[in-house]
Amino acid sequence: MGWWQRLGKKIASGVSTLGKKVASGVKAGVKWGYDHAEQIADIAGKVDKVAGVVGKAATAAIPWTAEIPIVGEIVAGTAGAAKVVGKGAQAVQRVAGAVSKGKRAIEEARGAVGL
Repeated sequence: MGWWQRLGKKIASGVSTLGKKVASGVKAGVKWGYDHAEQIADIAGKVDKVAGVVGKAATAAIPWTAEIPIVGEIVAGTAGAAKVVGKGAQAVQRVAGAVSKGKRAIEEARGAVGL
């Protein structure tokens, strides 16, 4: 067996091991998300509300801060970032809510069957 073959096998083995560890971590993360979907949806709803308040306040402050160097840009950036965070939180809330509903449906079906 040549040097290049041994090197290739070592690299392939390392990549395979890394892939298995990543898959294990993803599986654990998905299980945790499934188990805590209701709490995730609740927290995402709160984040959305806070982001909405911050976004509205920053948007309202833009006319007064626009003339101040750097401050106007920071306030405008904060307003935009708050809107993005709010939209992201809404998406997370929708996904977590769907997972939670699916989980309840599975549990009801198992109960109906007697599992």
